[in-house]
Amino acid sequence: MKRMNWIVLFICLVITAGSAFAAEPAATKHGLMTVDNAWVKAMLSNDAAACAALYADDAVLVLPGSGAIKGKNAILEAYAGWFKDVKVTDAAVMDSHYRSAGKVSAGWGSWKVTTVPKAGGAPTTEIGTFCAVAVETNGVWKYVADHASADPAPPAKK
Repeated sequence: MKRMNWIVLFICLVITAGSAFAAEPAATKHGLMTVDNAWVKAMLSNDAAACAALYADDAVLVLPGSGAIKGKNAILEAYAGWFKDVKVTDAAVMDSHYRSAGKVSAGWGSWKVTTVPKAGGAPTTEIGTFCAVAVETNGVWKYVADHASADPAPPAKK
């Protein structure tokens, strides 16, 4: 009989916890999704400061072909240096997956960015994968870790 009481208690706890989690608003539930959406908007605005504002002061960013870029100021410099040479004409986060608990939200998926050189030339589209973590502080979600890698070029056709 005691075992049955524990089973009933366990089931009630699981149902209660599930109900509380389901009632959580989507923006809070997956804070990284909010940051990813703001990143796309900042990229399409070609705004280095808006991109850097999405990162915590001690964040780490890894871009395709770069080592770790540590800290918000270094991240701002990286975006500013890149926007100096190109104009972003398209940006997207695709096939994204998010997992969140409390004030921590993680995710992974694909990204696509199309740029045009400011000096002239043909547009270039890069695609890749990402894995990121965002943390909520004082009601604001920011990246603390953002790792983006470029997908390899498709094999040459024979």
